[in-house]
Amino acid sequence: MNKLRLFLLAMLIYYILVIFIVSKLFIFPIIKVMMLVFFIGAGFIFSRRMRNKLQ
Repeated sequence: MNKLRLFLLAMLIYYILVIFIVSKLFIFPIIKVMMLVFFIGAGFIFSRRMRNKLQ
């Protein structure tokens, strides 16, 4: 195994680990917060519409 191939393999493993860790730490909580905000907003709008229909 020559040095270039070893270097490329190390870079590949490094990038996979960094992308995996960064996505786990930063992107998933952001997605969870966005989903929470979306569901709260949708529930608020839906309950307001239902309240207007019931009156």
